[in-house]
Amino acid sequence: MDKMSVRPSFNGTLKICVAGPGAIGTTLAALLGAGGQQVTVIARGDSLKAISSSGVSLRQPQGESRADVIASDGNDIDVHDVLLLCSKAQDLESLAITSRKAIGPDTLILPVVNGIPWWYFHGISGRFAGRTVRSVDPDGALASLTPPEQKVGVIASFTVERVGLGKAVALNPIRMVLGEIDDLERGRTHSLVEIFNHCGIATRLSSRIRDPLWTKVTANLMSNPLSVVAGAPLKHVCGRDDLSMISRKLIDEAMLVAASFAARLEVDPDGLLKFGAGMGDAKTSMLQDYESGRQLELAAICEAVLELASMQNIDMPLTRYISSLARYRSDAARSIAS
Repeated sequence: MDKMSVRPSFNGTLKICVAGPGAIGTTLAALLGAGGQQVTVIARGDSLKAISSSGVSLRQPQGESRADVIASDGNDIDVHDVLLLCSKAQDLESLAITSRKAIGPDTLILPVVNGIPWWYFHGISGRFAGRTVRSVDPDGALASLTPPEQKVGVIASFTVERVGLGKAVALNPIRMVLGEIDDLERGRTHSLVEIFNHCGIATRLSSRIRDPLWTKVTANLMSNPLSVVAGAPLKHVCGRDDLSMISRKLIDEAMLVAASFAARLEVDPDGLLKFGAGMGDAKTSMLQDYESGRQLELAAICEAVLELASMQNIDMPLTRYISSLARYRSDAARSIAS
């Protein structure tokens, strides 16, 4: 098979490996499996046992999607057509290693992650061409494990919560954006978009994947670390005058960096704040991690943006301060817990 194409087998069915059964991985596995795709979920421990016996499910306002899938620890799988890497950025390297048997010379690799991805400068020209974002891939391991020509950019724009092993509930519509990381049009991404839409994942194709990427990066940057510092839900982070004023300034800093790399946000600042405020009592993923004692995704959501800003000699003082406060709160809480 040509690396620049994807040829689904009969009736548009692909072998899809979903690595990481968190909220996002469970959601995608349930929808893809219920939509008729051959889905394998890489999990471990209790999650592996639960998914092996009971499958995966997603509850949405319009009903529940459930699928029986193959569950594996990664040791007994073969090559798949598509690999979805679904984890926090700090766990991505170990997940990619665990999933390596699913990767063949024609496998399409879709990292479903928050923040700036390690591949940001792959597939493009210019003075930063081929550079790896060190904040999220300090040793270059992800770059070596995932060939650039096999990666497809993906932005997941939905909020879900895992409510049990192999079980998730959606808080808003399931939407995604796919795009080639070199911004060239190829049939393989058209095929993926068609298949995802058929499975109930509202997916569109972007010819400038870094535009929707920066839109999500900015939305995360303006809300996630501040929610930890303030201990506040999205309706307060984006809707209260005292907090939304800070969020607005964080947006301004991110927009300047995005513009320096010729990227355009797809939503204006007021639109970002309005959307966040409309999420009501929903907590950001970072606040959920903080309250559960898990490591925060500060490297991908904050530090990688600061790394890109430094490459253009742009200062982001408020982002740096809020990020530092969020890290202190997290480190202090985890120190007490241990």
